[in-house]
Amino acid sequence: MAEAVLENVNVPAVVSKDECIYCFESPYNEPLALNASPKHSLNICLNCFQATCNRHVPLHTRVTEYACDTIHSNYLTIAKVEKPKQENVEENNNNKKIKLQVIETSEDDTHNTIWSLQRFNGENVPRTVLSKSTDSDISSTALEKIEKILKAKSQDFEDKKNSWVLEISTCPHTENFQIPSKPENTVNLNQCSSCDLTQNLWLCLHCGNIGCGREQIGIDGHSHALDHYRSNNNHPLAIKLGSLSSSTYDLYCYACDDETRFPDNVNLGSALQIYGINIQEKIADEKTLVQLQVEQNENWQFRMVDSSGKEFEKLSASKNYGCGLINLGNSCYLNSVIQSLVNGGVPNWSLDFLGSKFPLDVVYPDNNLKCQWIKLLNAMKCEPELYPNGIKPTTFKKCIGQNHQEFSSNRQQDAMEFLTFLLDLLDKKFFSSSSSGIPNPNDLVRFMMEDRLQCNICGKVKYSYEPTEAIQIPLEENDEPQDMLERIKAYFEGQTIEFKCANCKEKVTANKKPGFKSLPQTLILNPIRIRLQNWIPVKTSNELSLPGLIDRDDMLDVSSYLSQGFDPQTENLLPDEDENRSSFTPNQCSISQLIEMGFTQNASVRALFNTGNQDAESAMNWLFQHMDDPDLNDPFVPPPNVPKKDKREVDEVSLTSMLSMGLNPNLCRKALILNNGDVNRSVEWVFNNMDDDGTFPEPEVPNEEQQQKKDLGYSTAKPYALTAVICHKGNSVHSGHYVVFIRKLVADKWKWVLYNDEKLVAADSIEDMKKNGYIYFYTRC
Repeated sequence: MAEAVLENVNVPAVVSKDECIYCFESPYNEPLALNASPKHSLNICLNCFQATCNRHVPLHTRVTEYACDTIHSNYLTIAKVEKPKQENVEENNNNKKIKLQVIETSEDDTHNTIWSLQRFNGENVPRTVLSKSTDSDISSTALEKIEKILKAKSQDFEDKKNSWVLEISTCPHTENFQIPSKPENTVNLNQCSSCDLTQNLWLCLHCGNIGCGREQIGIDGHSHALDHYRSNNNHPLAIKLGSLSSSTYDLYCYACDDETRFPDNVNLGSALQIYGINIQEKIADEKTLVQLQVEQNENWQFRMVDSSGKEFEKLSASKNYGCGLINLGNSCYLNSVIQSLVNGGVPNWSLDFLGSKFPLDVVYPDNNLKCQWIKLLNAMKCEPELYPNGIKPTTFKKCIGQNHQEFSSNRQQDAMEFLTFLLDLLDKKFFSSSSSGIPNPNDLVRFMMEDRLQCNICGKVKYSYEPTEAIQIPLEENDEPQDMLERIKAYFEGQTIEFKCANCKEKVTANKKPGFKSLPQTLILNPIRIRLQNWIPVKTSNELSLPGLIDRDDMLDVSSYLSQGFDPQTENLLPDEDENRSSFTPNQCSISQLIEMGFTQNASVRALFNTGNQDAESAMNWLFQHMDDPDLNDPFVPPPNVPKKDKREVDEVSLTSMLSMGLNPNLCRKALILNNGDVNRSVEWVFNNMDDDGTFPEPEVPNEEQQQKKDLGYSTAKPYALTAVICHKGNSVHSGHYVVFIRKLVADKWKWVLYNDEKLVAADSIEDMKKNGYIYFYTRC
């Protein structure tokens, strides 16, 4: 019987066998008592090679009955049982671990695998066990096929096999590097040429100068290698001597201000030989940059004890607190944002309209955003008690980030940027015009922001409005404690800018002042903790005092910043600018990020306009390509509107190329539109969105009047209570560690609950929220 079932099974190279596609059940078990049966197992479908737990096998068969030609009824059931631990096994510490690399090893050394071949005969009907791992009469052919499934790479491994290896690429300076001639004098490789340091030494590959590195990575250094580059800007490449070996090296490009590597056709050994270094004999005696970064990240731990050293009260996963989210390496930014939305940081934020049942027309839920949200919310809200040790949001992260260059990577990200990305993604997927009638929970944080511009010469004014979901508050550039209320006041006092007045017909100064046109249910404040230090963006840790940290009844009052709008009795409007000019409102979050990097306001607006107002990274790349433009920093005026080509048109040659692959015509057309005609990206999009119906709703371009009709926010003011704080520790938003504090009832008392990845505790300390608060959530009372 087993031979007949397995005969026509073609085993793929990658098999999903780590987690149920509908929940977070895994096949892993602790060591078993004698004659005990494993509690956890997964059933690998022998048709589609997806894994389901015992609870969800009936669902998978119903789905395949509904959506496939044949019902998927044959499964290989597997359970992994941990072998008893040997003595002297290194104990696992409480710090967050980040693997430097994933090494492909067999689990045979750590786990025993128990399997059985089963046929599912329908709900409420006993399964038929065709064969078991303890059977002695199974044929070698069947056993070989089963072993192939068991030995196949797991989908989880395939997704992350390069996750924790630092992603380093070549740069123009390594690609064009020419090995220099041998220096006349012998290079002293043992000491910095400008000081007495004998560690953290960097060799200039262009001339052989030895300079010490920067102190910022956690070891002594006076930046003499950087100083050498500043004096010799045609010497950008330096290699770290202490971590150099035949298998690893740290190469830094000061011109690109980033780690880099040589192309495969460059012989590094030859370049080092002229300075007396034999790379084959070199043994590293210092930590690599990756190791130093990992060590630094491990040290960015948030206090898990109170001021007296007593551990915070641990909280169990429950419907009141939800469950923890396990860190996937650098996913704490995602964990903190999701917990903020789902567990009360934004009260009443909910995706309940999705329901808890999976759609029957989706065979591959890992690639379906709706299914991933249902899976995540079922675990966090409906049955968190099943996951006392937390859940791994692996497929959720992969699904939501699959079309985004940064969020699809395993690098640390900015939590604020991810929050805005996530809200935008939800808008597009679930709350487009075709989904009218469904309340959008994202509107709880949205409001209309007013910009009042008054010419300092003629006194005339201009009002503009923009839907907004967060306010970025500039901080003073110092390391002293600051009062958030004072910073908010300074923000709403506005600033003086230069602009060309439509009435004065000349370049003048004007006062630009923001104000609330409406107020949100939950107000998100993001203090700008990034400033440039030696042209390098660094994160500050100023202590901030603000309402609500200690006393829940201490409210934030923003009523004085609620604008009354244009007053025809006392104000005169500026004349409209050239009617043929197109209006353009740059993304304020991206503007702030670009200004933090050192670009001017005018250059940032110009870059965002020319890159479709997408994101700061695209704009930054455009700026680097246009640094020599003479008008880069001039005030930007959008060019006149011209008739545009219908964006729904696609290149027929590209479409024919995709159709020749046997892909769905509607999906091909939609993919080409979404990916601006790029065939490769369009093909990838089709394979990642096979469940998409291929329809493309007519775009709506809401004018200002239509946008305000949406009634974002409230027209009257009320006090705001602090409900959540996302905190970040680290020198950069792209490293370090994120957590979130959410105010909840614990034993009938309001307390701060700290969500630190999978750990949930009731925390009394507010020091982290003052020094490391990065996103503050205030909710209307």
